[in-house]
Amino acid sequence: MAQATTVPFSGFRVLLETATPGTYGAPCGLTERSLTLTKETNDTTTPDCDNEDAAAWVERDTVSKSATISGEGVMARESIARWQAAYESDAPISVRVERAGSAATGGGYYLGLFHLTSFEQSATRGERATVSIEMSSSGPIAWTPAA
Repeated sequence: MAQATTVPFSGFRVLLETATPGTYGAPCGLTERSLTLTKETNDTTTPDCDNEDAAAWVERDTVSKSATISGEGVMARESIARWQAAYESDAPISVRVERAGSAATGGGYYLGLFHLTSFEQSATRGERATVSIEMSSSGPIAWTPAA
């Protein structure tokens, strides 16, 4: 039996474009992060022309694609201004989601425009303040395999 080769937490990063176009930085503090890729489809039931009493198969056509980034963690003072600016912007921001590794092992990155659609800030007495974010894609996102 061979043990799976896994990606560590630090090998999956969400980076926001900085004030310098084409330069990306990871906001500090997220202890959980995810990227969800979704596809909306329409269903068509297609009958068997030779046997109309047979169960028909469902065919699916892609209607749209979307991506969502979410994360939670501690409220790092180093990142509050960046999250706040992303929320206040009416325009989407450029985001890069990296997965460590070579092209052969699935490494590379997604790049696209995202709106910060949720920026939750909370605190519980006796604990550190936390943040929770959600971002929704605006237009296509592109996958680039690692070099």
